[in-house]
Amino acid sequence: MGFLRDNKSFLAVLIPFMTIPWIKLGDYHFLLFNFSHNRLEILGFGIEMGAYAMIALLILLAIAVALISALALSRFYCGTLCPNTFFAHLLAFFKGKKKSFLSKLVGFSLLTLLASLLAFSVVAYAISTDELIDAIVHLGFAGWLVTLLSLLMIAEVYMIQGWYCAYLCPYGATCAILPIEDRLTYEYSDPEHHCTDCGGCVKICPIPDLDIRQGFDIRCIQCGLCEEACKKTFAKNPTISTLIRHDKRSVLQAGGKSKGILIAIFLISILTITGVITLTDVERLDSCRLENKNLHLNNLNSYH
Repeated sequence: MGFLRDNKSFLAVLIPFMTIPWIKLGDYHFLLFNFSHNRLEILGFGIEMGAYAMIALLILLAIAVALISALALSRFYCGTLCPNTFFAHLLAFFKGKKKSFLSKLVGFSLLTLLASLLAFSVVAYAISTDELIDAIVHLGFAGWLVTLLSLLMIAEVYMIQGWYCAYLCPYGATCAILPIEDRLTYEYSDPEHHCTDCGGCVKICPIPDLDIRQGFDIRCIQCGLCEEACKKTFAKNPTISTLIRHDKRSVLQAGGKSKGILIAIFLISILTITGVITLTDVERLDSCRLENKNLHLNNLNSYH
């Protein structure tokens, strides 16, 4: 239960994310970038869109969400809402020198299942679930895409997880360059010299060569594994802790709450809304490949 409690925020986001692709309102989905039919489906309505327009819309939304999240949540997203951190917690729960082979096998199987479900959900936002299941069964392009994404996530977790978070993650790079001083962070504090130098906080950290005892490091993803390791070291004396989590600020203030940040979030939101309206403008339909194009051409020929 402790594992579920520590990851409740991620699960609260994951469950709706995996559920939305299955929801239909009448003839259309709740949210679907339907590339196979050149149609954006949202809130039960269908808007005919070309593939390039939908790709542009996805890129626009991804950039907007990343920037707003970095400004509002900062590294809180990395330590709480990122799937990579959840997988790190999962590995720490099932993996270890004292863990049995069966425990490690269960952990790997569960991680594989979750990675596959997550990959399925990601692709399901671009093709209906019925068509996606058929593509998986008959090894279509979308089916291979789900398989590839699953394998990439599993390989990343087991092979380069820390390196990805520290050096390759675009969101982490965005957080690093933004001028945000008030970051939700963990701090090493041991004025009474309780630390046993066991190195547990360093060993469990997914980021390579990061030692929380050396002070704040911009690469820290706020996963909290170091705090858990420290608590295990002093399990017989829970009043002792050498790691402090600064949680005086609310979650939504993790990135700071200056006027400049609020203005930036407002401007990004306005630009995003303007871009969405432009890309979904019905006057752009002439450039789309409509589903009834052949029927439309036959009707035109019959008049001639």
